[in-house]
Amino acid sequence: MWLLPLEALFLERLKALAPEDPLVLAVSGGGDSVALAHLVHRLGRKGVVAHLDHALRPDSAEDLAFVHALAERLGFPFFAERVEVGRIAQERGENLEALAREVRYTFLHRVAKKVGAKAILTAHTLDDQAETVLLKLLQGTARGLGIREKEGLVVRPLLPFPREALRDYLRSLGEVWREDPTNQDPSWDRNYLRLRVFPLLLERFPRAREALDRFARAQEAEDATLEKEAKARLLPDPRFFVPAYRVAPLLHAPPALRRRVLRQVLEGLSLRPEARLIALLEGALTGKPATLPEGFLARRKGGTLFLIPPSPKLPLPPGFRPPEPGDYLEMPYGRKRLRDFLAEKGVPKELKGLWPVRAEGKRVVEVLGLYPLGEEERQMGLALAEAKEALAQGEVPVGAVLVVGERLYRAHNRVEAEGDPTAHAEMLLLRQAGKEARGGRMYVTLEPCLMCQHALNQAGVEVVYGAENLKEGALTRFGLRGKVLGGVREGECAKLLRDFFARLREGCRSG
Repeated sequence: MWLLPLEALFLERLKALAPEDPLVLAVSGGGDSVALAHLVHRLGRKGVVAHLDHALRPDSAEDLAFVHALAERLGFPFFAERVEVGRIAQERGENLEALAREVRYTFLHRVAKKVGAKAILTAHTLDDQAETVLLKLLQGTARGLGIREKEGLVVRPLLPFPREALRDYLRSLGEVWREDPTNQDPSWDRNYLRLRVFPLLLERFPRAREALDRFARAQEAEDATLEKEAKARLLPDPRFFVPAYRVAPLLHAPPALRRRVLRQVLEGLSLRPEARLIALLEGALTGKPATLPEGFLARRKGGTLFLIPPSPKLPLPPGFRPPEPGDYLEMPYGRKRLRDFLAEKGVPKELKGLWPVRAEGKRVVEVLGLYPLGEEERQMGLALAEAKEALAQGEVPVGAVLVVGERLYRAHNRVEAEGDPTAHAEMLLLRQAGKEARGGRMYVTLEPCLMCQHALNQAGVEVVYGAENLKEGALTRFGLRGKVLGGVREGECAKLLRDFFARLREGCRSG
């Protein structure tokens, strides 16, 4: 099929931004979104039309009927919902525009999940970009000034196209669209810029929209670097069956970087990273549980932030069952209630009744991934024994073991004994193993410092640590580099260090 110039450019952008079908198309019935639907259809891509009726105008049902007919004509499946956004905003005392945006994107993400789409296409244009940049500048908005070309599942392939070019395209096809009369109301800030300000700007600066778009893209390029730095602060904890992340690297990140990390967390849950949701997550990091859209619960337990989905279902391997009242474990020092054991392991209360166990009557013989001790816990036990040996020798109690295939190396801090500031447990192990260390895994009671973590990365060694090193930790202070798992037997590792420094301070006061 012969392509018009606009279609050819759109084809290349769509290949780069959203190569997989199906695509969810956000279609309101206006010229931009109708052009989007026709472009996707003309290029032979598989689309799903999604329309949200905000119930803000008496004739909004006519928009829905128009879009439904368009979807049928193009052969696209159609999804629609009606939400009385105005009533809800009034009841909640929330900003109407912000709520409408949140409801719309929540709906679009829900449709994407239902159809298995890898991308949600919206019809933001060059005009929208320019208006947004100017509006955010005037509002003093801190986050990225422009509309992002790609934001999680949301893709905006029409950003380089002026609004009028898309209407010319529809006219060339003999197609029509619907105009929203509220777009002519200058009492709205965006409409005021569009109707009153931009005509004056374009009269004096004909390329103003393109200039503002270049500015937004430059900001976005800088954002990419900051996003990478933010991701380095995000340490997932794979021991749990729900999304879980270590807290210390987030709390000790610069606030601007932390907010970026939390946006990534929200996007990972397919939630739009609204400022209010980021604020809720920041509260959750300090111990204030928060309920997010779609029923997710953000809760901190110990050094881990959990994102618990509504009605979580944990896998039940053959022979396992959910916990029952009266379940207990037979420990060397006597019986322990299962719920108490799970609490010690950092399992939040919402998951205690779901964690898979294998039991003989009420006696639990296995807690999936937690008891008997898994590989991480067993090896950390050896590292703890080394840390206690360091303590007995007057060293900072940090111990480590290095596992390379069938070989096991053990060491503890010897800074004082050797008069060598580099004689950390990790460095001593690397010296022992030499070239054999590559591909190994190190278990250390304290998060490595920058010196040790750099050496471990260079040696190709994975790291499993116990307690965070809030003063010098490479991850907590500088971001993740290399493969790392943190928080294994955190309580025992942290207590050993706390007791050591408490005695040291007491000795200094006595002296």
